[in-house]
Amino acid sequence: MKKILAFLMIITASIVLIGCNNEEVELVILSDFGREVIEKETYRTEIFDAFEEEHNVKISFETLAQAEDTFNKIDTEQKAENYTVDLLISHYGTMSDYISEGYMQEVDDLEDEMDDRTFLQTFNGSTNSDGNRYFFPINSDVYLSYARKEAFDTLPTGLTKDEILAGDYTWADFIAWADEIGDHSVHIKGQATSMLLYEVGGMALSNGGAFPVLNDTGNLKAWQDIIALYEDGSIAPESLTSNVSNEHMVNAESGVKLAFELMAPLATAVSQSPAAFEIFPGPQGTSGKAGSIIGGHGIGIVNNAPNQELAEEFIKWFTAPEQIVHAALGTIPTIEEASEALGNDPEDEVIRQGLQTVANANVEGLQMISSYTSWSEVKGVYDTVFTGIMNGTITNANIEATLDDQQDELEDLLA
Repeated sequence: MKKILAFLMIITASIVLIGCNNEEVELVILSDFGREVIEKETYRTEIFDAFEEEHNVKISFETLAQAEDTFNKIDTEQKAENYTVDLLISHYGTMSDYISEGYMQEVDDLEDEMDDRTFLQTFNGSTNSDGNRYFFPINSDVYLSYARKEAFDTLPTGLTKDEILAGDYTWADFIAWADEIGDHSVHIKGQATSMLLYEVGGMALSNGGAFPVLNDTGNLKAWQDIIALYEDGSIAPESLTSNVSNEHMVNAESGVKLAFELMAPLATAVSQSPAAFEIFPGPQGTSGKAGSIIGGHGIGIVNNAPNQELAEEFIKWFTAPEQIVHAALGTIPTIEEASEALGNDPEDEVIRQGLQTVANANVEGLQMISSYTSWSEVKGVYDTVFTGIMNGTITNANIEATLDDQQDELEDLLA
C-alpha cells in the first residue's frame, strides 16, 4: 500500500511539474505606436500569433492615449519597483526621457547578436546615448499626399495629373485643385491635442519655416494657405474631430477626396481600397521643396523586465527583415535589408514615396519634445489657431497678430 501511495505521489508531482512547465507566460509591451484597431489586428495576425505559438507566451499589447501617459506608467512602475512591463515602443521624440531617467537597458550586445540586419543610423541621435544603444528603430513616418482617382477629373487650368504624380505642384495648386473638386473635399488633421501641429509643421517646412514655430515667414504662409482652404469651403467639417483621413477617403460618399497625410493612415486607406487612390509627394512650398515632419518609433527593453530572455527574443523576431515590414505598419521600415526588398504592391508604393520624401524634402524630426513642459499644450497652441480659422474669428486680417500672441504662449512652455 505504501508503495502504491508513493507511486501516486510521484505521478501527481510529475503532473504538477509538467503543468508548471507548460504554464503560459505574459510578455507585456507598452506602446506609443499601433493605437488604431486595424493596426493592432495587423500586429496580432502578422507578428504576435506566430511568436506566441513558438514561445508558449501570451503577448499583452497596451497603448495609452498620449505619450505622457505612457511615460507616467513606466515612471510609476520604476519608482515603486513594481515591474510589469517588459518592452517599450517609444516615439523618437520621447526616448531621451526614458534614457535619462535610467529606465531602459543598454542593448549593444543584443544588436551584435543580430548580424543579419543593419539598422539605419538616421535615428541614432534618439535611440542611442553616450555611445550606447537603448532602442532599436522600427519605423519612420513622413507626410505624403493622396487623392481619390475621380479627383483628377476636375483639375484646375494649367495643372496636369503627371505634374501632380511627379510632385511638381505647389500649395497654391493644391488649394485651387480642392476648390475645383468642390466643398469639403480636403481633410485636415484637426482633432484637438493630436496631429495638427505636425501637418502644419510640414507645410511650414516646405516654405523654409522652422518647427515648432508659429510666426516666422514659412509658418505664416502655411496658416494663410489653411485660411484659403477654409474660405473656399474646401475643409471638411469632420476635420475638427478627426486625426486621420483614411475613413473619410475610403468612403466615396463622404466628399473627401484629397489629403496631406501621414504614411500609416494613408497606407490603411490604400490597403482597404487599392484601386481608388493615387499616391504622390506633398506639395512644394515657397522653398521649391515639399516639407514633412519625420517621426517614427523604436523598441527597447525596460529595466528589470520580468521576462528578460523572452523580451530579447521578441526584439529579434520583431525586427527581422521579414517581420519589420509588418512592424512598420505601412511606413518606412528602418533596416537596410527590408528597404531593399520592396515589391510593387500599393503598400510598397507608399513606402517608396516615403523614401523619396526623406531624400528630397525639407524634413524635421521631433527631438525637441523633451524641451517643453507639456507637448500636449504645445499641440493646444496650434489647435487654438485652427479652431479660430474654422469658426471664422481668425482671418487674413488678424492672422499675423494671432500668431505672434500664440508664439508667446509656445515659448512660455519651454522647460
